[in-house]
Amino acid sequence: MSQTASAPSHIPKTKYVPYLDGLRGLAILGVLADHFHVPLPPLFHIGPVGVRFFFILSGYFITLSLWKVREANTTSPLQRIILLGRFYLQRLMRVGPPFYLALALGALFGIQEVWQHFFWLALFQTNHYILYLGYWPTAISHYWSLAVQEQFYMVWPLFVLTLPRRFFLPCMIACMIFALGFRIYCITTGTNEVIRWVTLLGTLDSFAAGAFIAYLKQAKLLEKIHGLHRTLLLAMALAAIASYFLARWMTTLAYDNAWLGMAETFDALFLSWLLVASLTGVKGKYARLLGWSPLVYLGRISYGVYVYHVFIIILISPILIANGWDVFSRSLVLLAVTLAFSAVSWHYFEQPIIAWKNALGQPPEPRPAPAPVLAPVAVPVESAAESGPAFA
Repeated sequence: MSQTASAPSHIPKTKYVPYLDGLRGLAILGVLADHFHVPLPPLFHIGPVGVRFFFILSGYFITLSLWKVREANTTSPLQRIILLGRFYLQRLMRVGPPFYLALALGALFGIQEVWQHFFWLALFQTNHYILYLGYWPTAISHYWSLAVQEQFYMVWPLFVLTLPRRFFLPCMIACMIFALGFRIYCITTGTNEVIRWVTLLGTLDSFAAGAFIAYLKQAKLLEKIHGLHRTLLLAMALAAIASYFLARWMTTLAYDNAWLGMAETFDALFLSWLLVASLTGVKGKYARLLGWSPLVYLGRISYGVYVYHVFIIILISPILIANGWDVFSRSLVLLAVTLAFSAVSWHYFEQPIIAWKNALGQPPEPRPAPAPVLAPVAVPVESAAESGPAFA
């Protein structure tokens, strides 16, 4: 393989891109609208799209971090093991504290499903517990995606650190094809739909797409996009937007239609284009939207928003409903409480831990602002005791 197509031996630092936090902000607004039951047209039902974006973003950042471990200037197996152990500790330190705080508060306020399934949750096995149940439990099912992400963190280092670079791109493509095939197999064989949703096997293509983009960035191929002809750039943008609309149409198909398994694939194509566009520089109204400071800030605290918001719905929404608040008024109150709590958590709880975490790394890892992964379960605001339908 040519020098241009192979990842360089030196892994440079990744600069902070505020547009990525802007995208996170849009994604978390989408999931909040779904979970608050704000009546929106199907076209703006973007909770599932947020799932794919955060998985893609995780694949991108984690692959960059792992390459820094791989390229560390050491040949000692013990030192490499220490670096890998530090990587695992950093991941747990970022994801764990807000998550365990949310569980503690849920237990403290008497949310029954937290008490009943605490160890499944605490060990990041919510997705496997959902597989065991065969349906979506109410208050805790949104944590399936955190479980998938942690499981990805466990297996991905062994993959990236041992795979020869000349095989990396073919293997990423193979992962994408495998995940698509797995989803189609689940649909055509009548397997319970939660299996294709909550397993790492069914989401692997999103992580692989992010890793694919990380490879292109480190090979300095993304920088060449600006040199492409305008007609080709326009065609790429139109194809990405068409993928989004096609995925929305596919989600309306019958549950046993094999084409439904490709909805996530087309979402991944659209979201990969968004990520590439943000990394290579955006202009005009799109840049002003993604760079809007309130949206960027929302993206920065979005992980806390995600882990806390369902419990806030369960605790506050019944009171608002009993007092006759309409769905829009309830949503504004729930949004305000969620943002306020998440902001306090970010400034006084998460940031000090992040600073400590970064001090463990030599050099500091790329700044992956928390990537909340959005659950395909709509928690109802009408009744905290009822189970919401899965995203589809």
